Amino acid sequence: MSKQIEITQNIINYLSINGYRHDPIIDELVKETHALGAAAQMQISPEQGQFLEMIVRLINAKNCLEIGRFTGLSTLCIAKGLTADGKVVTIDNSSEFLVFAEKYWKKEGVENKIESIIGEGVEVLQNLLDQNFFFDFVFIDADKNNYNNYYELSLQLISSNGLIIIDNMLWSGDVAENNVTDKNTVSIRALNEKILKDSRVEFSLLPIADGLSFIRKK
Repeated sequence: MSKQIEITQNIINYLSINGYRHDPIIDELVKETHALGAAAQMQISPEQGQFLEMIVRLINAKNCLEIGRFTGLSTLCIAKGLTADGKVVTIDNSSEFLVFAEKYWKKEGVENKIESIIGEGVEVLQNLLDQNFFFDFVFIDADKNNYNNYYELSLQLISSNGLIIIDNMLWSGDVAENNVTDKNTVSIRALNEKILKDSRVEFSLLPIADGLSFIRKK
């Protein structure tokens, strides 16, 4: 019977070479983000971006929602996977890196598919819900202490068969260390346990980069 392999540094290096088809605009965005220093750790990996683009294209998504923009790599990749008339609404609580992100959205030619909203995630999601917005796909990659709130609101914002992907669900492996009890780790660990038991959804927890939870609403 097949089993999960150990994700060693050699495997990570192999994936960076053979698991990602280079895109000059994405590579430039990643390089400029890395120059930001410690903040760059908030960016998804190019491999994750490629995966998001493919998933959005496979499900033929037209209306997408992103919670957590940073420098706009995930937004760009989601937009690339959209239908010609598709749209992604991206939410972030800061405009600090918005100009940065918009530069690369324009370079990729997807800026017309993107609507950026600045505001607190829970408040914006509730407002979208109050206005009867619905989405085919949601990507969550924001403050971890609100992950449960984002999950619950997202389930209300997607129809049956809608898809939610949540990043950082392995949290550098800390979720598997019971002695690690900081707030972020506890929040993510609790959500993993909740999703496992949640009869409203089907799911798969995937060891891609820092862990992606792949969730289908029944």
